[in-house]
Amino acid sequence: MAKHTTIRQALQQVADNPVLDTDELVNVHVYELVARALFEISNQPDSSIRGSMARANKARALILNRLVGKRRAGSHPATRHELPLEFDDLTAVPMPIEEATQDG
Repeated sequence: MAKHTTIRQALQQVADNPVLDTDELVNVHVYELVARALFEISNQPDSSIRGSMARANKARALILNRLVGKRRAGSHPATRHELPLEFDDLTAVPMPIEEATQDG
């Protein structure tokens, strides 16, 4: 029985190895051929062909959603967890260095 490969694994394999290892397409797995076709559609749109740009954008969205994952509604795309922020008061007059060393 053949090893199962997820869509994410197939896309990542093609992204890591953009050049096909062999010229014999009969020996290449179907998932790799499909992933390569998807990358080719997304990277080489032809503006002279009607619908080619929309097709490329759809392929890019498929690749992005499968490799990165969809963003949850209402969440910030850059972080998943809340990070605490500390703000320095820039309006206050800084203490001279001599006074700061005497106090502490």
